Amino acid sequence: MTVELDEARRDFVALRESSNGASLATLGDDQLPCVSYAPLVWVDDHYYLFLSDLAGHTRNLRRCTSISLMLIAAEDQAANAFTRQRITLQGTADLLERDDFSFSQVLAEFHRRFGKVMTMIEPLADFHLFRLQLHSGRFVRGFGQAYELAGEQLQQLRHIGAGQ
Repeated sequence: MTVELDEARRDFVALRESSNGASLATLGDDQLPCVSYAPLVWVDDHYYLFLSDLAGHTRNLRRCTSISLMLIAAEDQAANAFTRQRITLQGTADLLERDDFSFSQVLAEFHRRFGKVMTMIEPLADFHLFRLQLHSGRFVRGFGQAYELAGEQLQQLRHIGAGQ
């Protein structure tokens, strides 16, 4: 089981580190779930989103900080649609002000990952940086290979057996 767990951990970290975006689920003002997409970065054990007020998910997060997100491997990296590796996470999104000590460090990573578009959108007043505080999650590696994420910053994997 240790070798399998080590391989699962390696795949989990690879998917987490290579993901440039995620599907987001936020709660609309009508109390219905709203699914959207946004680019994201992983810096110092946290995910960050740089979002515009023009997007529904930003308005939703400013009103209700609860969020769920899914990172998923590309279709061409899976044998079939049922076995695509994916990470689902639940938590809250905290707004970071532009004068926060970590703002410039996180934006530097957005610039590194997304290039020229960041030069255009970073100065726009309607864009805001959110840090995700995650409290639960799951990594699905394939059939019979689901793992609960545990520990500090949800970086430990625990295999989920049948009936759990």
